[in-house]
Amino acid sequence: MIFVSKLLLSIIALNEYLVYYLILCYNNTRNIKNSLVIIIFISMKRIKAFTSFEVLTVIFMIGLIVVLIILLVNPQKRLAEMRNSRRSSDVQAISNAINQYIIDNQEAPAGIDNSLRIIGQANSGCNIRCGRAIGASSCLNLRPSLVPKYLSDIPSDYLLGDSNLTYYAVKMSDNNRIIVYSCKSELGVDLTVSQ
Repeated sequence: MIFVSKLLLSIIALNEYLVYYLILCYNNTRNIKNSLVIIIFISMKRIKAFTSFEVLTVIFMIGLIVVLIILLVNPQKRLAEMRNSRRSSDVQAISNAINQYIIDNQEAPAGIDNSLRIIGQANSGCNIRCGRAIGASSCLNLRPSLVPKYLSDIPSDYLLGDSNLTYYAVKMSDNNRIIVYSCKSELGVDLTVSQ
């Protein structure tokens, strides 16, 4: 008997699997009982890819882990650096306001001279150490001169300061330059602006 074989290849998708089967059958009599039927199943999982949402989620999680590690490594130092950054901005703002006042009025605000003066409204208790110098006993009130035209409010130190004692100081140098100090900078950083 001569067997004539036909190759029939079909692909059926079932849930998550692709099932390939191969049927070899049929003879010249077309009698199914006498046919040789061989079925070979080959199953493969469907190939999956990541969606853009999944990729972005993983990137976000990695970024969050990096931030947490940075904060956990030395949080006190990081927080001190952030406070110093704010102090630096405050010192720069005070210096710019005083210089703008000098440009507009052709003189420095009243009370700024060659001695170190702590900025604030207190009448006493301002003789604190600021850098290598100690301020005068009474604070220098710059509010009438600078607020609201040059500053919305006189900045004060993030941790210790208030309107009575800001922990920022000002003095005029020998060559008539205005120097503004931050008295409570952390990590040994010198936050001084001279203009």
